[in-house]
Amino acid sequence: MERLDKHRGNARQVVVPLVRRDSIGASHHVLTFEFETALEASAGQFAMVRGASWGESPFLPRPMSLLSGGKRPSILVKVVGEGTRRLAASEPGDMFSVLAPLGRPWSPCPSERTPLLVAGGVGVCPLLFLARSLTEQGHRSIALYGGRCSTDLALDEELGAESDLRLATEDGSLGVMGRVTVLLEKALAETRGRAKIYACGPEPMMAAVVRLAREAKVPCEVSLETVMACGYGVCLGCAVPKVDGGFLYACSDGACVDGYLIDWDK
Repeated sequence: MERLDKHRGNARQVVVPLVRRDSIGASHHVLTFEFETALEASAGQFAMVRGASWGESPFLPRPMSLLSGGKRPSILVKVVGEGTRRLAASEPGDMFSVLAPLGRPWSPCPSERTPLLVAGGVGVCPLLFLARSLTEQGHRSIALYGGRCSTDLALDEELGAESDLRLATEDGSLGVMGRVTVLLEKALAETRGRAKIYACGPEPMMAAVVRLAREAKVPCEVSLETVMACGYGVCLGCAVPKVDGGFLYACSDGACVDGYLIDWDK
């Protein structure tokens, strides 16, 4: 139980009501819960969420990055399967079992470096939380947000309110045409080796971001998004291969980790 005791920290299991569901188009929804005692979460941490009335289907809770903490923490949901469909169909007053906060948060950005936040699709969630935290600290970030089309950029306005926002879509429907790495190449040239990258999104995107970071010789953290059952290192179902052999676990060694530790080819 050492892994559980070491990394679970101040996580607690609560049953709380949903107080808001804000739909962004047909497939994205922001769910906001009501906690009696404020959730002391940091940017990059996540929650295991399950409807209290779901019964046996789906059986496992869903790992969801936190958009915020406090008495009204929120998450971003994209409908991709049965669990997220049920989350997206929930109504205010529905009760949810929430285990949070879990995982390692983003590490601080040194004052001499410019934070470059690289988001792909719903990977924006922990990065918007980070952008808000950096703003509170007086540290303005550059945010690079990409997706296949404009509907993939669910929280672009919110992210733009907290950062210097640059957008990219593969079909050219919003921002520049191309992948978000096109924006990253330009931002790395602008910052001239003085950046720190924080990235979250699809695995191929993060692998490409780490390659660019290595070429530019700048630090790079990624937030791992994997299937998991428990959220705190007991089930060992979220193993990620490391470059030096062995594995780390996305829930307890992450979710936020040094991108150079990951063997992206595997």
